[in-house]
Amino acid sequence: MVSAVDRNTALWALVLFFGASIMFAAIKNATEDEGAGVALAAQAGAGLLLVGAIVLFVRRRQ
Repeated sequence: MVSAVDRNTALWALVLFFGASIMFAAIKNATEDEGAGVALAAQAGAGLLLVGAIVLFVRRRQ
């Protein structure tokens, strides 16, 4: 039997996906005059902060 995905979970996944897309695009635009390594490092740092924030949020809810 196929289980249904919780609507709230699906909506939060969409919010995080599009929010992260906007965040990474803003970082790329802000670092367009810098080298590719600087942009990649800034995006990797932001990605790690985002994952850390999600982990902390989920742990505190449980």
